[in-house]
Amino acid sequence: MIKKVIDTNIFIDRFSSPDLYREIFLSNGIIYLSSIVLMELRAGVHTKQALKAINELFYFFKQVGRIWVPTITDYEKAGEIISRLQVSKGYNIKKSASITNDCLIAASVRSMGATLYTKNKKDFLAIQDVFHFKVMFV
Repeated sequence: MIKKVIDTNIFIDRFSSPDLYREIFLSNGIIYLSSIVLMELRAGVHTKQALKAINELFYFFKQVGRIWVPTITDYEKAGEIISRLQVSKGYNIKKSASITNDCLIAASVRSMGATLYTKNKKDFLAIQDVFHFKVMFV
């Protein structure tokens, strides 16, 4: 079965416009919620309505057993990816802290055998240059 991980930017867009990216959610495959994406979504909550939406998303994925939490190996791989990006692409993680989350997402997506769906072409193309994982850009 096809496994899909949806990046934060797509969930944010869907909260505003539920019909966006329907094909990703309705096509073949099982969607997993990355705990990293959950953290990023929760960090952006500033209203009761947004908190309710994130909580409903969390409880749904928890209920069906599809929240993916990175392993220690995923963290090790993410560290390697960050190091490679700093050397080969000039990334400065002090100025771009979100890249660390993206590296951890990439490592965990590969370890679970999933495909990441994202709008973040810039960072995930750079990550792909130093670390192979499945990604679909929308």
